[in-house]
Amino acid sequence: MKNMEVEPTSSNSRHGQRDWSNLPSPDVKNLPKIPNRDKILELMKDNKKRFLLELEFVELLASPLYLERLAKLKYFSDPRFIRYLEYLNYWRKPQYIKFISYPYCLYFLELLQKKEFRDKLIDPQYVALLHHQQYLHWRHHKHLRMRELEFERQKEENKGDSNPVTAADQNMPALEQVSSGS
Repeated sequence: MKNMEVEPTSSNSRHGQRDWSNLPSPDVKNLPKIPNRDKILELMKDNKKRFLLELEFVELLASPLYLERLAKLKYFSDPRFIRYLEYLNYWRKPQYIKFISYPYCLYFLELLQKKEFRDKLIDPQYVALLHHQQYLHWRHHKHLRMRELEFERQKEENKGDSNPVTAADQNMPALEQVSSGS
């Protein structure tokens, strides 16, 4: 699965037709005997469905409330589920990340690799804090990023000046004059 390359055939639409023929079949030899094994094997052989299901699951990780639900259902205490979360880190690679609509899911996927974070997800107050912080980020990120870019642009413009503006150039009192009260 690590070398899977997925390229869209249409760059116009995120949901356009995609070429799934270059996806390798998963190695199913070592799959343990579990309930519904045949259904799972059939699904794993259909790479398009598998890709879409994994994408949907990864994007669900962007919701703190969904993470809380997983914690309450004790998914984070199952070592197989933890290994699955580790496996999903391939979504960070450039050939996969372009399919992600909710980038917060990758942030939470990274945090889910840490036991301390998984343990805190049982606390409703912690989940509410995560949800609120996420909301604030979504609400203010564009505005703050635009201010940051404007600051960087001004900094670059001033960097090229051979005569930087100083307090003396703007007829401002020197710091000593302000502190002495003159």
